[in-house]
Amino acid sequence: MKAETLIISPYGVGGSVLYLQHLADALGKKQYPVMFCLPEGGRTGIKNSSWCRQTLKDPSTSPAFLRVRVLKYLYHLLKYFHNALAIRPEGNIKVAHLLFPFYLADFITVRRLGKRGIRVILTVHEVIPHRPFLGGMADRKILKCMYDKSDLLLVHSDSLRDELLDAFAIDHVKVRVVPHGFFSVPQSPLAITALKEKYFIPSDKKVLLFFGSIRDNKGLDVLLNVMPGIEKDFFLLIAGQTAGASERPVGHYEDLIVKNGVNGSVRWVNRYISEEECREVFKIADAVVLPYKKTFHAQSGVLNLAVGYERPCIVSDVGGIGETVRAYDLGIVVRPEDAHDLQRGVREVFEVKNSFGFDRYKNDNNWDKVCDKLIGAYEELLAT
Repeated sequence: MKAETLIISPYGVGGSVLYLQHLADALGKKQYPVMFCLPEGGRTGIKNSSWCRQTLKDPSTSPAFLRVRVLKYLYHLLKYFHNALAIRPEGNIKVAHLLFPFYLADFITVRRLGKRGIRVILTVHEVIPHRPFLGGMADRKILKCMYDKSDLLLVHSDSLRDELLDAFAIDHVKVRVVPHGFFSVPQSPLAITALKEKYFIPSDKKVLLFFGSIRDNKGLDVLLNVMPGIEKDFFLLIAGQTAGASERPVGHYEDLIVKNGVNGSVRWVNRYISEEECREVFKIADAVVLPYKKTFHAQSGVLNLAVGYERPCIVSDVGGIGETVRAYDLGIVVRPEDAHDLQRGVREVFEVKNSFGFDRYKNDNNWDKVCDKLIGAYEELLAT
Protein backbone atom coordinates (compact mmCIF):
# COMPACT_ATOMS: atom_id res chain seq x y z
CA MET A 1 0.00 0.00 0.00
CA LYS A 2 1.40 3.41 -0.95
CA ALA A 3 1.69 6.03 1.77
CA GLU A 4 -0.87 8.81 1.61
CA THR A 5 0.31 10.57 4.79
CA LEU A 6 3.53 12.57 5.20
CA ILE A 7 4.92 13.22 8.71
CA ILE A 8 7.24 16.23 8.89
CA SER A 9 9.79 16.82 11.67
CA PRO A 10 12.69 19.28 11.22
CA TYR A 11 14.67 18.48 14.37
CA GLY A 12 17.44 15.90 14.59
CA VAL A 13 18.32 16.17 18.28
CA GLY A 14 16.60 16.38 21.66
CA GLY A 15 13.16 15.38 22.88
CA SER A 16 11.60 15.84 19.44
CA VAL A 17 13.71 12.90 18.22
CA LEU A 18 12.45 10.69 21.06
CA TYR A 19 8.90 11.66 20.17
CA LEU A 20 9.47 10.86 16.51
CA GLN A 21 11.17 7.52 17.23
CA HIS A 22 8.38 6.31 19.50
CA LEU A 23 5.76 7.40 16.98
CA ALA A 24 7.57 5.72 14.08
CA ASP A 25 7.93 2.48 16.05
CA ALA A 26 4.21 2.46 16.92
CA LEU A 27 3.17 3.14 13.30
CA GLY A 28 5.55 0.44 12.12
CA LYS A 29 4.06 -2.16 14.47
CA LYS A 30 0.63 -1.36 13.09
CA GLN A 31 2.04 -1.50 9.55
CA TYR A 32 0.41 1.83 8.80
CA PRO A 33 2.01 3.34 5.68
CA VAL A 34 3.50 6.81 6.12
CA MET A 35 6.33 8.83 4.61
CA PHE A 36 8.71 10.89 6.75
CA CYS A 37 10.29 14.22 5.84
CA LEU A 38 13.29 14.69 8.17
CA PRO A 39 16.52 16.69 8.56
CA GLU A 40 19.74 15.74 6.83
CA GLY A 41 22.14 13.86 9.08
CA GLY A 42 19.78 13.86 12.08
CA ARG A 43 19.94 11.34 14.92
CA THR A 44 16.43 10.05 14.31
CA GLY A 45 17.47 6.49 13.48
CA ILE A 46 14.88 6.54 10.66
CA LYS A 47 16.80 6.04 7.43
CA ASN A 48 14.79 3.64 5.24
CA SER A 49 14.98 5.44 1.90
CA SER A 50 11.73 3.91 0.66
CA TRP A 51 9.66 5.83 3.21
CA CYS A 52 11.97 8.60 4.40
CA ARG A 53 13.24 11.76 2.73
CA GLN A 54 16.02 13.65 4.54
CA THR A 55 15.71 17.02 2.85
CA LEU A 56 15.34 19.46 5.75
CA LYS A 57 17.87 21.55 7.67
CA ASP A 58 17.90 21.13 11.45
CA PRO A 59 17.15 24.66 12.78
CA SER A 60 18.38 23.84 16.28
CA THR A 61 22.05 23.57 15.26
CA SER A 62 24.61 26.09 14.01
CA PRO A 63 28.33 25.96 13.14
CA ALA A 64 30.83 26.64 15.92
CA PHE A 65 32.34 29.64 14.14
CA LEU A 66 29.07 31.58 14.44
CA ARG A 67 29.61 33.20 17.82
CA VAL A 68 27.77 36.51 17.33
CA ARG A 69 24.28 36.09 18.74
CA VAL A 70 22.41 37.97 16.01
CA LEU A 71 24.18 35.99 13.28
CA LYS A 72 23.25 32.69 14.93
CA TYR A 73 19.69 33.92 15.22
CA LEU A 74 19.52 34.79 11.51
CA TYR A 75 21.13 31.47 10.60
CA HIS A 76 18.41 29.56 12.47
CA LEU A 77 15.67 31.62 10.79
CA LEU A 78 17.14 30.97 7.34
CA LYS A 79 16.98 27.22 7.96
CA TYR A 80 13.34 27.47 9.03
CA PHE A 81 12.46 29.31 5.80
CA HIS A 82 14.52 26.85 3.75
CA ASN A 83 12.42 24.04 5.23
CA ALA A 84 9.17 25.83 4.46
CA LEU A 85 10.10 25.71 0.77
CA ALA A 86 11.87 22.32 0.81
CA ILE A 87 8.80 20.35 1.90
CA ARG A 88 7.57 18.88 -1.38
CA PRO A 89 5.26 15.89 -0.93
CA GLU A 90 5.71 13.23 -3.59
CA GLY A 91 3.39 10.83 -5.34
CA ASN A 92 0.22 9.86 -3.55
CA ILE A 93 0.51 12.12 -0.48
CA LYS A 94 -2.87 13.59 0.51
CA VAL A 95 -2.28 14.47 4.20
CA ALA A 96 0.71 16.25 5.76
CA HIS A 97 1.28 16.22 9.52
CA LEU A 98 3.68 18.85 10.90
CA LEU A 99 4.92 17.60 14.26
CA PHE A 100 6.83 20.69 15.40
CA PRO A 101 5.65 23.71 13.39
CA PHE A 102 7.39 27.08 13.72
CA TYR A 103 4.80 29.71 12.87
CA LEU A 104 7.05 32.35 11.25
CA ALA A 105 7.95 29.90 8.50
CA ASP A 106 5.32 27.19 8.63
CA PHE A 107 2.38 29.46 7.93
CA ILE A 108 4.03 29.47 4.47
CA THR A 109 4.24 25.67 4.53
CA VAL A 110 0.57 25.33 5.42
CA ARG A 111 -0.52 27.69 2.62
CA ARG A 112 1.72 25.94 0.05
CA LEU A 113 0.42 22.51 0.95
CA GLY A 114 -3.19 23.70 0.96
CA LYS A 115 -2.84 25.14 -2.54
CA ARG A 116 -1.71 21.69 -3.72
CA GLY A 117 -4.88 20.14 -2.29
CA ILE A 118 -3.05 18.47 0.62
CA ARG A 119 -4.88 18.36 3.96
CA VAL A 120 -2.74 19.66 6.84
CA ILE A 121 -2.55 18.56 10.49
CA LEU A 122 -0.53 20.52 13.04
CA THR A 123 0.54 19.19 16.41
CA VAL A 124 0.42 22.34 18.53
CA HIS A 125 3.00 21.57 21.21
CA GLU A 126 3.15 25.21 22.30
CA VAL A 127 -0.15 27.09 21.99
CA ILE A 128 1.45 30.52 22.44
CA PRO A 129 5.21 30.93 21.80
CA HIS A 130 7.09 31.71 24.98
CA ARG A 131 9.13 34.36 23.18
CA PRO A 132 7.24 36.52 20.63
CA PHE A 133 9.58 37.23 17.72
CA LEU A 134 7.64 40.15 16.23
CA GLY A 135 6.32 41.81 19.37
CA GLY A 136 3.15 39.96 20.28
CA MET A 137 0.18 41.04 18.14
CA ALA A 138 1.92 40.29 14.83
CA ASP A 139 2.91 36.86 16.12
CA ARG A 140 -0.68 36.08 17.09
CA LYS A 141 -1.98 37.14 13.68
CA ILE A 142 0.45 34.79 11.95
CA LEU A 143 -0.44 31.99 14.34
CA LYS A 144 -4.14 32.62 13.75
CA CYS A 145 -3.57 32.48 10.01
CA MET A 146 -1.64 29.20 10.29
CA TYR A 147 -4.25 27.63 12.56
CA ASP A 148 -7.16 28.74 10.36
CA LYS A 149 -5.55 27.39 7.18
CA SER A 150 -4.90 23.98 8.79
CA ASP A 151 -7.48 21.21 8.67
CA LEU A 152 -6.86 19.69 12.12
CA LEU A 153 -5.01 20.91 15.21
CA LEU A 154 -3.77 18.41 17.78
CA VAL A 155 -2.92 19.32 21.39
CA HIS A 156 -1.68 17.19 24.28
CA SER A 157 -4.19 18.02 27.03
CA ASP A 158 -7.65 19.38 27.76
CA SER A 159 -6.25 22.59 29.23
CA LEU A 160 -4.16 23.26 26.11
CA ARG A 161 -7.23 22.65 23.94
CA ASP A 162 -9.22 25.17 25.98
CA GLU A 163 -6.38 27.69 25.80
CA LEU A 164 -6.11 27.29 22.03
CA LEU A 165 -9.86 27.74 21.55
CA ASP A 166 -10.00 30.80 23.79
CA ALA A 167 -6.84 32.52 22.53
CA PHE A 168 -7.52 32.16 18.80
CA ALA A 169 -11.28 31.62 18.45
CA ILE A 170 -10.68 28.32 16.65
CA ASP A 171 -13.65 26.21 15.55
CA HIS A 172 -13.77 23.49 18.22
CA VAL A 173 -14.47 20.73 15.67
CA LYS A 174 -10.96 21.04 14.23
CA VAL A 175 -9.15 20.70 17.59
CA ARG A 176 -8.41 17.24 19.01
CA VAL A 177 -6.63 16.06 22.15
CA VAL A 178 -3.94 13.47 21.45
CA PRO A 179 -1.90 12.83 24.62
CA HIS A 180 1.88 12.95 24.63
CA GLY A 181 3.04 9.35 24.97
CA PHE A 182 5.47 8.45 27.75
CA PHE A 183 9.04 7.62 26.79
CA SER A 184 10.06 4.03 27.40
CA VAL A 185 13.84 4.07 27.70
CA PRO A 186 16.51 1.64 28.97
CA GLN A 187 17.92 1.92 32.48
CA SER A 188 21.62 2.49 33.14
CA PRO A 189 23.41 -0.72 34.20
CA LEU A 190 25.66 1.22 36.59
CA ALA A 191 25.02 1.35 40.32
CA ILE A 192 23.79 4.63 41.82
CA THR A 193 26.87 4.87 44.06
CA ALA A 194 29.14 4.62 41.03
CA LEU A 195 27.08 7.18 39.12
CA LYS A 196 27.19 9.65 41.99
CA GLU A 197 30.96 9.35 42.06
CA LYS A 198 31.07 9.89 38.29
CA TYR A 199 29.03 13.10 38.54
CA PHE A 200 30.66 14.30 41.79
CA ILE A 201 27.43 14.14 43.78
CA PRO A 202 27.54 13.60 47.57
CA SER A 203 25.98 10.34 48.74
CA ASP A 204 24.11 11.90 51.69
CA LYS A 205 21.81 14.25 49.73
CA LYS A 206 18.70 13.67 47.67
CA VAL A 207 19.23 14.58 44.03
CA LEU A 208 16.95 16.96 42.14
CA LEU A 209 17.24 16.79 38.35
CA PHE A 210 16.62 19.69 35.99
CA PHE A 211 16.80 18.15 32.53
CA GLY A 212 16.70 19.24 28.90
CA SER A 213 17.24 22.30 26.75
CA ILE A 214 17.35 25.44 28.87
CA ARG A 215 15.02 28.28 27.94
CA ASP A 216 14.04 31.25 30.06
CA ASN A 217 10.44 30.01 30.39
CA LYS A 218 11.63 26.74 31.97
CA GLY A 219 12.50 28.61 35.17
CA LEU A 220 16.00 27.37 35.99
CA ASP A 221 16.66 30.75 37.58
CA VAL A 222 13.66 30.22 39.89
CA LEU A 223 15.06 26.87 41.00
CA LEU A 224 18.55 28.27 41.54
CA ASN A 225 17.07 30.96 43.80
CA VAL A 226 15.43 28.21 45.88
CA MET A 227 18.64 26.23 46.37
CA PRO A 228 20.10 28.29 49.28
CA GLY A 229 17.12 27.25 51.43
CA ILE A 230 17.32 23.53 50.66
CA GLU A 231 20.97 22.77 49.90
CA LYS A 232 21.50 21.16 53.30
CA ASP A 233 19.33 18.23 52.20
CA PHE A 234 19.29 18.45 48.39
CA PHE A 235 21.73 18.50 45.50
CA LEU A 236 20.79 19.93 42.09
CA LEU A 237 21.95 18.18 38.92
CA ILE A 238 21.39 20.26 35.77
CA ALA A 239 21.68 18.24 32.56
CA GLY A 240 21.35 20.22 29.35
CA GLN A 241 22.42 23.31 27.47
CA THR A 242 20.84 26.63 26.55
CA ALA A 243 18.39 26.34 23.68
CA GLY A 244 19.62 28.85 21.12
CA ALA A 245 20.61 32.36 20.19
CA SER A 246 17.38 33.96 21.45
CA GLU A 247 17.79 32.58 25.00
CA ARG A 248 19.73 33.79 28.04
CA PRO A 249 23.45 32.93 27.88
CA VAL A 250 25.11 30.35 30.11
CA GLY A 251 26.72 33.14 32.14
CA HIS A 252 23.34 34.31 33.44
CA TYR A 253 22.82 31.03 35.28
CA GLU A 254 26.45 30.65 36.31
CA ASP A 255 26.29 34.09 37.93
CA LEU A 256 23.16 33.06 39.85
CA ILE A 257 24.92 29.96 41.18
CA VAL A 258 27.80 32.08 42.44
CA LYS A 259 25.54 34.86 43.76
CA ASN A 260 23.46 32.36 45.75
CA GLY A 261 26.57 30.65 47.10
CA VAL A 262 25.44 27.18 46.03
CA ASN A 263 28.47 26.12 43.98
CA GLY A 264 28.93 23.07 46.19
CA SER A 265 25.33 21.94 45.77
CA VAL A 266 24.95 22.25 42.01
CA ARG A 267 26.49 20.21 39.20
CA TRP A 268 25.85 21.32 35.62
CA VAL A 269 26.45 18.94 32.71
CA ASN A 270 26.38 21.76 30.18
CA ARG A 271 26.11 20.01 26.81
CA TYR A 272 23.78 17.97 24.67
CA ILE A 273 22.91 14.92 26.78
CA SER A 274 23.58 11.61 25.05
CA GLU A 275 21.30 8.59 25.46
CA GLU A 276 23.81 6.99 27.83
CA GLU A 277 24.03 10.13 29.98
CA CYS A 278 20.23 10.44 29.98
CA ARG A 279 19.94 6.98 31.49
CA GLU A 280 22.55 7.88 34.09
CA VAL A 281 21.16 11.21 35.28
CA PHE A 282 17.62 9.89 35.61
CA LYS A 283 18.87 6.90 37.60
CA ILE A 284 20.70 9.25 39.99
CA ALA A 285 17.67 11.52 40.39
CA ASP A 286 15.35 11.16 43.36
CA ALA A 287 12.93 13.64 41.76
CA VAL A 288 12.67 15.76 38.61
CA VAL A 289 11.90 19.47 38.88
CA LEU A 290 10.03 21.39 36.19
CA PRO A 291 9.78 24.94 37.63
CA TYR A 292 8.34 26.34 34.39
CA LYS A 293 7.11 29.92 34.18
CA LYS A 294 3.72 31.40 33.31
CA THR A 295 4.82 31.82 29.69
CA PHE A 296 5.02 28.03 29.25
CA HIS A 297 1.99 26.97 27.18
CA ALA A 298 2.82 23.37 26.30
CA GLN A 299 3.13 19.78 27.46
CA SER A 300 6.54 18.44 28.49
CA GLY A 301 8.74 15.75 27.00
CA VAL A 302 10.80 15.84 30.20
CA LEU A 303 7.71 14.90 32.20
CA ASN A 304 7.19 11.90 29.94
CA LEU A 305 10.83 10.89 30.35
CA ALA A 306 10.42 11.10 34.12
CA VAL A 307 7.37 8.84 33.92
CA GLY A 308 9.37 6.35 31.87
CA TYR A 309 12.01 6.27 34.59
CA GLU A 310 9.32 6.41 37.31
CA ARG A 311 10.72 9.51 38.97
CA PRO A 312 8.28 11.81 40.84
CA CYS A 313 8.05 15.38 39.60
CA ILE A 314 7.67 18.82 41.14
CA VAL A 315 6.01 20.94 38.45
CA SER A 316 4.56 24.40 37.98
CA ASP A 317 0.85 24.64 37.29
CA VAL A 318 1.27 25.81 33.69
CA GLY A 319 0.54 24.49 30.20
CA GLY A 320 -0.55 20.87 30.33
CA ILE A 321 1.88 19.67 32.98
CA GLY A 322 0.07 20.68 36.17
CA GLU A 323 -3.14 19.13 34.88
CA THR A 324 -1.34 15.89 34.00
CA VAL A 325 0.57 15.54 37.28
CA ARG A 326 -2.60 16.12 39.31
CA ALA A 327 -4.74 13.76 37.24
CA TYR A 328 -2.29 10.86 37.51
CA ASP A 329 -0.66 11.61 40.87
CA LEU A 330 2.83 11.91 39.40
CA GLY A 331 4.20 14.30 42.02
CA ILE A 332 3.54 17.77 43.41
CA VAL A 333 2.09 20.81 41.62
CA VAL A 334 3.24 24.28 42.70
CA ARG A 335 2.42 27.87 41.77
CA PRO A 336 4.57 29.15 38.89
CA GLU A 337 7.40 31.60 39.67
CA ASP A 338 6.79 31.22 43.42
CA ALA A 339 10.06 30.31 45.15
CA HIS A 340 8.43 29.58 48.52
CA ASP A 341 5.86 27.24 47.00
CA LEU A 342 8.54 25.52 44.93
CA GLN A 343 10.58 24.90 48.08
CA ARG A 344 7.44 23.54 49.73
CA GLY A 345 6.86 21.20 46.80
CA VAL A 346 10.41 19.86 46.83
CA ARG A 347 10.15 18.90 50.48
CA GLU A 348 6.59 17.63 50.27
CA VAL A 349 7.24 15.17 47.44
CA PHE A 350 9.51 13.25 49.83
CA GLU A 351 7.60 13.81 53.06
CA VAL A 352 4.01 12.90 52.19
CA LYS A 353 4.15 10.91 48.95
CA ASN A 354 4.66 7.16 49.19
CA SER A 355 3.39 5.99 45.82
CA PHE A 356 2.68 7.54 42.44
CA GLY A 357 0.42 6.79 39.49
CA PHE A 358 3.08 5.84 36.96
CA ASP A 359 1.40 2.57 35.93
CA ARG A 360 -1.95 4.24 35.32
CA TYR A 361 -0.33 6.99 33.25
CA LYS A 362 1.61 4.45 31.18
CA ASN A 363 -1.55 2.46 30.51
CA ASP A 364 -3.52 5.51 29.37
CA ASN A 365 -0.72 7.23 27.44
CA ASN A 366 1.18 4.48 25.69
CA TRP A 367 2.23 4.95 22.08
CA ASP A 368 -0.14 2.31 20.79
CA LYS A 369 -3.09 4.43 21.96
CA VAL A 370 -1.46 7.66 20.76
CA CYS A 371 -0.93 6.04 17.38
CA ASP A 372 -4.57 4.91 17.17
CA LYS A 373 -5.73 8.50 17.71
CA LEU A 374 -3.36 9.81 15.03
CA ILE A 375 -4.38 7.15 12.52
CA GLY A 376 -7.99 8.09 13.21
CA ALA A 377 -7.18 11.70 12.36
CA TYR A 378 -5.32 10.71 9.18
CA GLU A 379 -8.14 8.44 8.01
CA GLU A 380 -10.76 11.10 8.68
CA LEU A 381 -9.00 13.58 6.40
CA LEU A 382 -8.21 10.95 3.75
CA ALA A 383 -11.92 10.14 3.58
CA THR A 384 -13.00 13.73 2.90
